[in-house]
Amino acid sequence: MLNTSYVGRSLPTTEPVTISAESVSRFARALGLPEDAQIPPTYLISLTLPAADPLIADPDFGLDWSRVLHREQRFAYRRELRPGESVSCAATVESIKTVAGNDLLVLRTDVIGDEGVAAEVWTTLFVAGDPQ
Repeated sequence: MLNTSYVGRSLPTTEPVTISAESVSRFARALGLPEDAQIPPTYLISLTLPAADPLIADPDFGLDWSRVLHREQRFAYRRELRPGESVSCAATVESIKTVAGNDLLVLRTDVIGDEGVAAEVWTTLFVAGDPQ
């Protein structure tokens, strides 16, 4: 079971990362899009996932990655991001709900660019409870 006292806790903001045209092209290719495509809406997952690393590594939180199933991903853009822009990610444990002995973990990650928050990303993970 996850430690529910973490709800509302913010993780350290990541170091700035510059969105490169090369990384956007690689991501677009992986999706079967043209290499010269605009930044795909789901590109942000490549930036936001590392923001949760401190939580995943925290033994007091109680997350066993082998029991995790990705349930949902939502993106809310406030403005378009551009190659060459530097962004940081600030993740927050938004909620933990226990349902039938399993946990639903929602992380919200703010993607902060040169002009403030550019997008918000919500990641919902299903964490299977301990087998009996």
